[in-house]
Amino acid sequence: MNWMQLALQLTRAAMSIGDEPQRQPETPRDLGEALAQQFALIDRNIEAVARMVNAQNQRLERELKRQKIWNYVLTAGLVIAITVALVRA
Repeated sequence: MNWMQLALQLTRAAMSIGDEPQRQPETPRDLGEALAQQFALIDRNIEAVARMVNAQNQRLERELKRQKIWNYVLTAGLVIAITVALVRA
């Protein structure tokens, strides 16, 4: 059982190690520098989220335009089908 636990631990350790070495973040010298680093990180993350949301909004707008066109085509087809049915009757 000890060999199995050792193998399991080694496997977990090997899986947790990434391909790229993890660099230790530099410790800031003072509070102002630490806050500036955190605010810069927050700004970058917010910008990334904003870009993703804008891209999603653009995709949704294109889909809504396609859906609106499809609805017009279906309505026109229904009107034509009703008209043909009424003319034949």
